[in-house]
Amino acid sequence: MHFYPQALYIHYPQEKVEGKLYEYRCQFCKKSTTEVNGKLENHDVNCQYRKQHTYLEIED
Repeated sequence: MHFYPQALYIHYPQEKVEGKLYEYRCQFCKKSTTEVNGKLENHDVNCQYRKQHTYLEIED
């Protein structure tokens, strides 16, 4: 049973999707913010942001 919410990773660099009014995506892997949904594992496997934070998570 988990009492604490899962960590959300929302501080990754984002860029606006050209031609879309309110759509943003990860600057590194280009996945939309709605697809990422604050979860590290939803970034692309080769995403620089995901790799950096996965390493930090393992080290802790």
